[in-house]
Amino acid sequence: MGKSTLFFGAVVLLAPALALASADKVGQILEQQRYIQEQTEKSTGDYARFNPEARQRIESAQTQIFDLLDGVTSVDQLPGSEQAELFNALEEVKAVLTENEDDRQECWREHKVGTNMKETRCATVAELRAVQQDTRGYLDRATRCSGDCGSGRGLEGGL
Repeated sequence: MGKSTLFFGAVVLLAPALALASADKVGQILEQQRYIQEQTEKSTGDYARFNPEARQRIESAQTQIFDLLDGVTSVDQLPGSEQAELFNALEEVKAVLTENEDDRQECWREHKVGTNMKETRCATVAELRAVQQDTRGYLDRATRCSGDCGSGRGLEGGL
């Protein structure tokens, strides 16, 4: 197993954790992303095997990472929404490199119910797809009225 393969394993497994768990690791994140960028651009690099679409996804996510971390010494300096963007961009790179889109985490900021405070929520692409399919299935179910529909008691397949 080569040195670059070991480095790649560490990059893929640690990148998201470094971004959110260790605020002082901005330098490591940037170093890892530059290495991935270099290996993707080289015709003989570790990641040259990816098709143009996959390389474009990596490049786009890395541009976002570099822009978010420009002039930042700690991830804690970023507002919560930008921390979520950073996490999502790191997850995008990881998903392409591991060729495992379903396990890619997506994070977003939303208001807590009953407050103006925001919280960060995350789910995998597979979990989001399952929720979407369940919701679509519920909405597509036929609802028929048989009797007193005004009260909702005569609905079949609905409430």
